Amino acid sequence: MKAVLPLNENAGMESAMCEHFGSAPFFAVADTLAGTAEIIRNPNSEHVHGQCTPADAFAGMGAEVVICNGIGARAASKMQAQGISVYLADLSPSLGHALKRFMAGELVRVRADQACQGHDCH
Repeated sequence: MKAVLPLNENAGMESAMCEHFGSAPFFAVADTLAGTAEIIRNPNSEHVHGQCTPADAFAGMGAEVVICNGIGARAASKMQAQGISVYLADLSPSLGHALKRFMAGELVRVRADQACQGHDCH
């Protein structure tokens, strides 16, 4: 399964998770079956709030899951409309930790009431 996770840095499995999905400097594109991850730069990390469209890009690369510590309702809705499930990483500190918790079935899917309502939500 292909999963996308927002990151603050490019430090392999120790990369810190980014708290703000759309403005993450990097994204990990992980293959959960192979246990591998490619880290790519987010070309839209500095955008006007609400003006990026990562759902289209992630769907185009075959992503099935987004794992994040926080995501806005509109972004979560767009992912879900593209067939991409969104899971809360429950404040996982790193890429490796979030993936391990996802693979163990410890994470839950995002509901509308769990989505961020602004940049000061967590």
